[in-house]
Parts: sequence; structure tokens; C-alpha cells
Amino acid sequence: MHATIIGIDGGMGQWMKNHLTGLGYTVTGFDERKEDHPSIISKADLVVVSVPIPVTSEIIMKTLKHMKPGACLMEIASLKSGVHETLVEASKLGFNVLCVHPMFGPSATNPENKTVAIIPVKDAASEIKLTRKIFPSTSIEKIEAEQHDRLMSIILSLPYLVNMAIAGCLVEEDQGLLRRLSGTSFLLQYVLAQSIVQEKTELVETLIGGNKFLEETSNRFIENLIQLQEKAGTNEFQRLHSTITDSLSRDPDSGVFSVMRMEAYESIRGLLSNCTEQNHSR
Repeated sequence: MHATIIGIDGGMGQWMKNHLTGLGYTVTGFDERKEDHPSIISKADLVVVSVPIPVTSEIIMKTLKHMKPGACLMEIASLKSGVHETLVEASKLGFNVLCVHPMFGPSATNPENKTVAIIPVKDAASEIKLTRKIFPSTSIEKIEAEQHDRLMSIILSLPYLVNMAIAGCLVEEDQGLLRRLSGTSFLLQYVLAQSIVQEKTELVETLIGGNKFLEETSNRFIENLIQLQEKAGTNEFQRLHSTITDSLSRDPDSGVFSVMRMEAYESIRGLLSNCTEQNHSR
């Protein structure tokens, strides 16, 4: 089996290359900017589109022109608005397509026990079956495009927005002193903020500006923020806190999260200590 990855030089493109190679595929990359010949696409049984979200639909339409009969095109964008509609149109023209979202990044060494979201295009059953072949050790979660992007506004876009804002509060602070004084909560938050600000600007901007549901989600966040500030010091704060706690306790694993936070803290603290020692020894 032969696979061609459009965007093979990117993080997820490289991950897909290694993953598909491990499954026995012969993998090549295609980049029209490098004047690669379209025959690279026409030889492929599977074409993976792993490009920036804003150009995904355009790349899909260009790619379909060169695919051989029976081949499958799979796109892995983090947001599906516009992209899913493009795939629906492609399926009406007789093309085999998959709309998936691996719920992990390129740093994942092993996809086992991780989740891949699949957004059905035409035939959910056959598309899920094919997705299981491509991601055999993962959990497959079926979801509609609209619901996917709404949830991504909470799972992806909001954390990026909030952590960029938190990072903005640290710009004029002594970050070394902050780290030395940090306890459990701040250290975990600091590591998360640092990792997010180091992502490519294009990705951060797309996740914040490209999800149509983020405005509603961020407005809810701001309302909650204001409410928490206003209720602090009043009898209403306990009621508000209880309401939030009771709601989140519906997660059956909620009781272990405090322990997990401490374990994560100890792990990160140890890793940072090792990094500091290595930097001092240079």
C-alpha cells in the first residue's frame, strides 16, 4: 500500500509518516511549492492532507484532481467548518474521503489508548471501519461536524486563548523568581502557558480566530470570571462554588484529579530540576 502525505514536513505530517510506515505503507510526501509532480498523488492508495486549517479545503480540491480511482483522501484538521462541506461535495463526485481529527499532537510517541474523532461524510459505518484500520490501537469517537467544532472551542480554542492571556500577564515579571516561588497550581499552569506560546503563530491564531463557536464560549468564560470576582467575600460565593463543583463531580473520575494534580506537579518539578542542573553544567 502506498500513502502520500501533503504537508509531510509539518509536525503531524511527520507523525503520520512514521505511523503509516509502521503499518507497512510506503510513504512519500507531496508539496506543490517544491514543484513536486502530481504523479506522486496518483500512485497513492491513501492521501493524507495535513496542512494549515485555512488552506485545507483548497488543497483537498486540488488533490482530488490527481487521485486514482478507489483511492482514499483523509484530512486531519483540528477544525471542520468548511472542510467537512468540501468533503461532502467530494463524496458526491464519487471520491472516497475520511474526515478525522486525531486528539493528540505530534509529540505522541504511541497512539495506543488515545482518541481519534471521526466526522461521518457519507457512510459512517464504512468510514469508521477504515479509520480503525489506519488507527488500529486508538479509541474511535463518532461526532458530527457542528458538535465537533463547538466542543473544540472548549477543548482547544479556549485553553489557547486563556493561556495566551495568562502568558501576557507574565511579560514584565521576573520569570525565574516566579518559578522559584511557584507551588502546585502555578507551576502546572506556567508549563502549560509556556508550551502554548511556543506553538506556531499561525496555529494559535487559527484556533483562536478560526472557530466560530469561540466567541460564545469565551463570553461564558468572561461572565464566569466576573461573577467569581464579584461574589468573592459574599455569601453567594459558596453557593457558586458548590454549583460548579457539583456539576463537575458528574465525571466519574473527578475524585482522583487532586491526586493526579500532585503527581503531575512532582513529575514536572523533577523534570525542571534536571533541566536546571543541565543548564548550569554547560
